[in-house]
Amino acid sequence: MSTDRSFIKNSFITFTRQISNIVIGMLLLSVLGKYLGDEGFGDYTLLTLFPTVLLTFLTLGVNTSTIYFVSRKEVDLNTVFNNNIIIGTLLSIISVLVGLIAVIFFSEQLFKDTPLSLVYLSLLAVPFLFLREYFQTVFQGLQDFKAFNTLMVQNQLSILSLAVVFVIFLDYGLKGALSAFIIGNAITVITMIYKLVSHHSVSFKWNSFSWEYFKKSVNYGLKAHVSNFASFLNYRTVVFILSYFSTGSAVGRYSAAMNLGERLSIFAVSFSSVLYPKISSTNSEADRNRITSIVSRNVFLITILMAMVAFVLSDFIVYTIFNKSFTETPLLLKIMLPGFALLAVEKVLSNDIAGRGKPELNMYLSIYNVIFNVILNLFMVPAFGVVGAAVSTTITYFFSFILKIIIFKRLTGEGYLNFLVVKKSDFLIYKTLLQKLRA
Repeated sequence: MSTDRSFIKNSFITFTRQISNIVIGMLLLSVLGKYLGDEGFGDYTLLTLFPTVLLTFLTLGVNTSTIYFVSRKEVDLNTVFNNNIIIGTLLSIISVLVGLIAVIFFSEQLFKDTPLSLVYLSLLAVPFLFLREYFQTVFQGLQDFKAFNTLMVQNQLSILSLAVVFVIFLDYGLKGALSAFIIGNAITVITMIYKLVSHHSVSFKWNSFSWEYFKKSVNYGLKAHVSNFASFLNYRTVVFILSYFSTGSAVGRYSAAMNLGERLSIFAVSFSSVLYPKISSTNSEADRNRITSIVSRNVFLITILMAMVAFVLSDFIVYTIFNKSFTETPLLLKIMLPGFALLAVEKVLSNDIAGRGKPELNMYLSIYNVIFNVILNLFMVPAFGVVGAAVSTTITYFFSFILKIIIFKRLTGEGYLNFLVVKKSDFLIYKTLLQKLRA
């Protein structure tokens, strides 16, 4: 029971920090949406998505394997720290070169209405994104969720604060927003290094690189990497398709709905970030099944309720955070809400499967999803515009959810009702959380 209490405590800490992240994130969306407009917000989405795609494409799964091996205490922490710095630096250099090639040869297709000078500037974010990703997973593997979540809040807060200065007070517009994104991530990386050095007594030496751990981490991580990259493309390819077939305004309106809808996954993110290292370090199959089933069915219930509330209040939410130029965003949000509710449960099950050492199962499904989503969007976007993109998103999430619950059932033997339908015993968990909240 002590492990259950620890799991609930860590999940609760993560959840409260995620609430802070949501508030800060909403304020950031409001600043960018109101001061950049729908077209400027669309450009900002593309500019920040570009280095993020490069990151997701070339991480080699080292971030995922860091959680796995650190939580199982199979590798010395100093070795992980040194390897992650060296690998992150080298891969970020390669990513920048790949990005430069993409801009030189495919700028007309990818960034037809976006200033190229800002596209080049966005590549400065790549090294900081790599190191942030590699260091935050060290804290996650250590199950130091207080530091992990505080750093995530700091990252959002840094970007918001700088955006207020650069966009509102200095009136630097899109360039100021992008600069806030780059500098905010740089501040977070510096803070992460300080915390690891001061609190966990690690130190950096170039000659401390471990080829043995590198091979182990890539061997495990590549399976998860392909899955994560395919999942990322599944969620974000539509932005580039919209950019090609439509306008920056359409990209901005769709991205606004996507950003708002993804806030529904707060419970899934909170529990999943704790669940993955927990499942990795748990040897009992029965305990794994029980913990994940509890998390999955409760995330499902809460997310559905939140989606219903968001559906009713969608117009109010959109026009409060953004402005009247985001005319189609409330409709797009309503169309995508069912898909986001299903996606929340899928995130929980995916982290469980990866924690059991079976990331390849997520990989196969993610590859199918991205192919299905691209084909569907290539048909729907030219025919129905941004509404077609929203419909395609929800259809893809629905089929992905169905396949994921089938995979999870066959892997664990758990009944569908056990991990999808809430039970009376779950309300004791709510009672515990309320007691902690009062405390």
